[in-house]
Amino acid sequence: MQQPTEQKWGALELERGMTPGRTRDALKIGLIAVAMLVVFNSAGLAKWTQSLPSNSVCAWLAETASDWDQAMRHWGPAGLFEQLRERFKIE
Repeated sequence: MQQPTEQKWGALELERGMTPGRTRDALKIGLIAVAMLVVFNSAGLAKWTQSLPSNSVCAWLAETASDWDQAMRHWGPAGLFEQLRERFKIE
């Protein structure tokens, strides 16, 4: 029986002719994902900031996140996200 050999990350992809992704590409993807969450799930951001410890900085963050959530609801993206959550019954 043949023992599996330990390969370095990306070795199999390189053998298939694929090139490994660059770290800055992963950073861009992460920033885009965070930006989408901030815009579309602003209620989650506001809820998270309210659970932070009590101090002046966290109070300012919670107030700012609440204002941001109200703006996103007014402009529409947060409402769209809520409609999708209700339609697919996601909590």
